[in-house]
Amino acid sequence: MSPAKKTTFILGTLGAITVLALLYVFNPAETALAPKCVFKAITGWSCSGCGMQRFLHAFMHGRFLEAIHYNYMLVVFLPYIILFSIEQLLLKGETKRRWKRVLEGPVMITAICIMVPIWCVVRNILHV
Repeated sequence: MSPAKKTTFILGTLGAITVLALLYVFNPAETALAPKCVFKAITGWSCSGCGMQRFLHAFMHGRFLEAIHYNYMLVVFLPYIILFSIEQLLLKGETKRRWKRVLEGPVMITAICIMVPIWCVVRNILHV
């Protein structure tokens, strides 16, 4: 790994740990300091990612059913994010190339590009 990539990885990891620690300590539903969704502020609609902060807070506190309630799509995307992270950070060689073909291939990217806007519309029509 090049020095620039190593630095980026370390800073990204520290940033993620900091954000997760803040989300663990502060409930985004109860603090005014939590970032608000710009899409929702402008349109009044929940975006596909709305509820992610509350999901992570509840999930880290072991309240899994409550977490799922905040954003059902994260149940689908959390395993993908974990597998993608494993592929990016841990795998090497041919194994990494095989995982990359699946996780970053046209079928997966197309599926994500279809699911995200559909979820945005569905969650606002059904008010979930």
